[in-house]
Amino acid sequence: MSETRRARPKGTQDFLPPDSARLQHVENLFRHLAERYGYQAIVTPTFEHTEVFVKSSGEGSDIVTKEMYSFKDRGDRDLTLRPEGTPGVVRAVLENRLRLPCRLYYVGPFFRYCRPQKGRFREFYQVGVEALGEASPLVDAEIICFGDDFFQSLGITDCTTRVNSIGCRECRPAHRESLRKFLLERKERLCADCQARLERNPLRVFDCKVETCRLTVQDAPVPRQYLCKACERHHDQVLSALSRRGLLHEANDRLVRGLDYYNRTTFEYVSASLGAQDSLGGGGRYDYLVGDFGGPDTPAVGLAIGLERTMLAAPALPEPQRRHLAFVVWLTPAELRAAEDVADRLRAAGVPAQIDYDSAKVKGQFKSADATRAACCVVIGPDELAKGVYSLKDLVTGEQREIPSDTVTEEVRALFRD
Repeated sequence: MSETRRARPKGTQDFLPPDSARLQHVENLFRHLAERYGYQAIVTPTFEHTEVFVKSSGEGSDIVTKEMYSFKDRGDRDLTLRPEGTPGVVRAVLENRLRLPCRLYYVGPFFRYCRPQKGRFREFYQVGVEALGEASPLVDAEIICFGDDFFQSLGITDCTTRVNSIGCRECRPAHRESLRKFLLERKERLCADCQARLERNPLRVFDCKVETCRLTVQDAPVPRQYLCKACERHHDQVLSALSRRGLLHEANDRLVRGLDYYNRTTFEYVSASLGAQDSLGGGGRYDYLVGDFGGPDTPAVGLAIGLERTMLAAPALPEPQRRHLAFVVWLTPAELRAAEDVADRLRAAGVPAQIDYDSAKVKGQFKSADATRAACCVVIGPDELAKGVYSLKDLVTGEQREIPSDTVTEEVRALFRD
């Protein structure tokens, strides 16, 4: 096999045990929390028609211009590996005529062509929630609190929540024009990308990480200065609800989140432990996206969280415990058939069970059991068969005792409960 075939593609990663168990732990924690808030799971395709992301993210966005994995299939259709979750969810809701309002959550891999670095990959894992059909600013606040709940449950105590409002289609044009004029007067200080953004979407200059651009926009007009009365009222209610719920937050007038479909509320979670790439996730309101996709005017708000950075920021994810797995050990080939029968009985009763068929030595089978992190071993030898018993060894405590062969299922279940 060539070196290329033995190496994973740049910007991807392998999750091997026990790290795969840690990833599952974080994903499952998110699922349980989302369901406690009333969200239901949605699973969308890993790739969509390219137009889904161009229409939602914006033709001038970095995602569309630089980061998408796009290709033509054999039917000459333009397809793209999903770089984010919201557009696919909106497409699915409309195509399947889901009743609104609805609350949905997703978990899965996403893809962006970027420069790999710590906590940032080309294939990455993301979780998110979308509340479609809900207009209240209290929903914005609840979703922001949901994200904080998730980070707190992982022990991330240095998470800062930043909140802003970028206005609506009524008040944003005035800010856009004022910002464009401000930036045109300082165009020579901007990077090439930001110079191109001036006409397409000057708001994106606030997202730029180039130091000269960051310094240039320090005194630039911000959306808050141009909010209409309705947007002011909405934003004030979001902030009041966050304070009432006891969530510490800070205002960030330059937080725009870099996607064309956002309006009004935008928010972000950052961790001081991550260095320059400090964002754990964020989201915002997108009241126009469903209509832009051809559906009815539908208020909506959501968030997305990157799991790689979240796992880096978590102080100490729990060591994977022994699995609820019974490893059936046979002493001689004469007991192998009996070992198979025991494993089948356990599995039929819903108890995970495994046998090492290849190792003829007991020591090797116990090593296999330990490598799988099994919770116990059911040992079958000639003496046990003659007496109608099995030996049950607890691999956590090391305790071993004989049990009646006809109670093996109950005994293993009881050990799992302990």
